[in-house]
Amino acid sequence: TPTVDEVVALLQAAADDVRFAVLLRLVAATGMRRGEACALRWSDVDVVARTVRIDESIVAAEGGAMVKAPKTRASIRTVAVDHASTAELQRLRTVQAKLAADCGEALDEDAFVFSSEPGGGTPPYPDGISHTFASVRQAAGVAADVHLHSLRHFHATVLDPVISEAQKQARLGWSTVKMARHYTGVVPEEDRRAAEHIGGLLAGVAAPTN
Repeated sequence: TPTVDEVVALLQAAADDVRFAVLLRLVAATGMRRGEACALRWSDVDVVARTVRIDESIVAAEGGAMVKAPKTRASIRTVAVDHASTAELQRLRTVQAKLAADCGEALDEDAFVFSSEPGGGTPPYPDGISHTFASVRQAAGVAADVHLHSLRHFHATVLDPVISEAQKQARLGWSTVKMARHYTGVVPEEDRRAAEHIGGLLAGVAAPTN
């Protein structure tokens, strides 16, 4: 599990690539899996409610990438996102819309948020995201045993003092017999508190826990 300082260093090292920087931040801010981040569409992002809907995943397939339904019902979830991460998503949308317009394309609501293609019709390839992460990790001077999935462990670890175990399981999409709550729509106040706590950590300042 990377430290807060290491995660901040990764975000700083990725800053020149807005698309990857926002993906990296969102993975750290929500604990979503790599395939879930690759599958995120603009229709899943609600900047007013400050939430993202996670209901698809991208897996490697022959000749590219394939959209796939989650393995379990628990993986389908809506999670709160902190103010700063929401602002970064809005910034990325402006960049992606301009790229599409410059190429005579339109940025559809179902476009993939982190697509590298104008118009966002094709999802990013998961292995390509991991390769980019490796380059960012090296630039940040972070240990080689930290992987993109390590940010999910980071997310789970720093939430321990903030929210209940049941809410953490719901937020991360874990399917276990211990899960006391499963939600797909309304975001509880506990989850909103988790989002703002993570946002504070990523800004280098921990948010209040009460």
